[in-house]
Amino acid sequence: MQVLTTTCPYCKQSVDSSIEHLDGPVVCPKCMKPFEMEMPTAVVTSVQEIGETTADRQPLAAEPEERILAKVHPAVFRTRILSSLVLGLAFLAAVVFMVLSVTGMAIAGYSFDDTKMLGPASILTWACAVTLVVAAGFIGYWMLMSRFTTLTVTDDRTIFQRGIISRETSEVQHDDVRNIQLDQTFIQRLLNVGDIGISSSGQDDLEVVAKQLPHPKRLIELIRENQE
Repeated sequence: MQVLTTTCPYCKQSVDSSIEHLDGPVVCPKCMKPFEMEMPTAVVTSVQEIGETTADRQPLAAEPEERILAKVHPAVFRTRILSSLVLGLAFLAAVVFMVLSVTGMAIAGYSFDDTKMLGPASILTWACAVTLVVAAGFIGYWMLMSRFTTLTVTDDRTIFQRGIISRETSEVQHDDVRNIQLDQTFIQRLLNVGDIGISSSGQDDLEVVAKQLPHPKRLIELIRENQE
């Protein structure tokens, strides 16, 4: 096996690699940064023949692994401004009235502990508790759906995954991308969110459709920058 010796352009460490990696990127075993073993990025300083046993003991530069450039989930509250505001006000009001009901505090001469009882607590306390549970349930559902919906952009492909129990996965290689669509309403442009659709050269329909993503223009730029 022929071994090529070069110098890492980042850490200046002497790097040995096999001749098979001459035409592609390799990773420096010291600083773990990828570079190409070709002019002018790096210059081969020596070529030597070594046996398989020596090659196993000697650390060689390897091909770089796929790098994740961005991993995003749909925005939760920016895409539900009115609903988030209503739930927030309802949650705050329920907390305030529950405290007044439990402590028996009075406002303008009216005491909230005088309301009709239903079991161990007043009707007002039960109503506040139900309101808190409903508001927390909506917020928890939104966050759970966002957490299990992911768009991942690597240096080679775009992957879209969605689903909690059943899982749906779509991916498109950057080199095959034919069209990228960005849909934004006026409000979404102000909030910097939007919907992204991606199709490849071999398909007529959009293969990846991800909605309500934050910073959509930056994601599109990453995909375009990594197209060869």
